[in-house]
Amino acid sequence: MSSFVPVSDIREPTDFGDRDFPGALVNVTNVCNLSCRHCFVFRADNPNKPKDKMDDATMLAQLERLRDKHHIRSMLFMGGEPMIRKNLVLQAMPLFHQSSIVTNGTYGIPSVPGHLVTVSLDGPKAMNDPIRGEGVFEKVKEAVFARDPNDGTTVMLQMTVTRENAPGIEAFVEEVKDWPVTGIAFTFYVPSVDDETNLGWPDLRDRDRVIDQVTAVKRKHPDRVKSNIAALELMKSDRCLEATGAHGETCSLRRMLPLYMGEGGNFERTFCCYGNNVDCTRCGAYAVFNGYHHRMAGTPEDA
Repeated sequence: MSSFVPVSDIREPTDFGDRDFPGALVNVTNVCNLSCRHCFVFRADNPNKPKDKMDDATMLAQLERLRDKHHIRSMLFMGGEPMIRKNLVLQAMPLFHQSSIVTNGTYGIPSVPGHLVTVSLDGPKAMNDPIRGEGVFEKVKEAVFARDPNDGTTVMLQMTVTRENAPGIEAFVEEVKDWPVTGIAFTFYVPSVDDETNLGWPDLRDRDRVIDQVTAVKRKHPDRVKSNIAALELMKSDRCLEATGAHGETCSLRRMLPLYMGEGGNFERTFCCYGNNVDCTRCGAYAVFNGYHHRMAGTPEDA
């Protein structure tokens, strides 16, 4: 029996089999107030047409049922922009032992003590705004400084590095290093197999030099930049397939259950959380390599 609505009024969630998924993510809405070119959610190979087709009560009840069936302990709330459905997200987060939100920060930074909020920015102001929208950098900055830094919420700023904004890595850290956040994180663009955006690196040896830039800012600001140097080294062109496999065979993110909004307002599972047609051989998702590093070392990922 759902703790939100009568069981007779809620349709059953999509059947994803019987396996356990300790971690999952949910695309609570496909709606977003920004249109970033590198966003993987709006690729043609991802479910992206329905708009908020699952009402709050149904989603809460289905998440509860999926939690119990698949023993889900951690849930990542994403979009679109999840804070467009802030009330839903804040009601759903307590369902899970660990919850986190990825947000563009333009709707404010939610207070969720004990949980993680990752705020996306794509470089210093001069680089971020051409990618994410005019005035976005200052709006996010205002939201970060308006929050209570002692409320118990872990707040990370995260830059998705592409060929376009890679020259701004060091300037980004210098611009935000004194903001009242827990730290600064980096991840890299994840291309599709037929990617034509020119945002990725066709030759990963070129990306190696950018990884070295992130490593350099980590060494310069070890307490502010939270990237793990060992995980960054795994992203290098001569080692990256260890953590991903050519087709995701060793990818830690494929152990998660990605819940996208599909046709008819039902949850739909994609190949991985980055979509159905990802190029695993050029994956840049930091979490994949950090997870693999800790799995091989036998240490927790937050170590």
